[in-house]
Amino acid sequence: MSRPDKLLIDQELFDKLLPLASSSARGRTNHNFHELLEPYQRFLNVLTKDTYVQAHRHKNPPKPETFLVLKGKLGFLLFEEDGTVRDKHILSSDGPVYGIDILPGVYHTLVCLTETCICFEGKSGPYDPTTDKEFASWAPPENSEGKIQYLDFLRSLF
Repeated sequence: MSRPDKLLIDQELFDKLLPLASSSARGRTNHNFHELLEPYQRFLNVLTKDTYVQAHRHKNPPKPETFLVLKGKLGFLLFEEDGTVRDKHILSSDGPVYGIDILPGVYHTLVCLTETCICFEGKSGPYDPTTDKEFASWAPPENSEGKIQYLDFLRSLF
């Protein structure tokens, strides 16, 4: 795949991606800047308020992960092994906290606190969907009915 030697991360790109997230069944879309086999994954994660991201971690292989909010606000949660909320943070493009960097193996998720939110994410690659994430058994899967109640609970923490 041939790519330009630069790509601006600007309002024009946001305007292109926001309708894709809104019309997605999952309520979000990714825009990759990387090829799947590259050693550093970097992408925009465009979220809508009703999206649900099952708690997960990147343990095997171990991958640290960085989130920066470029537009909007989200709640970011870290969990103990048993699903107890260990820590929570509001990340916002208005600050005072703009992002978070987490070590490999930490269970985490996020909830969108504005109608839409755009994050830049970076983590080690390459991307392999069979090993990228270890989903938490105590968090409802994305395709379950229990996700709505759990998402409401997570949002209530903020």
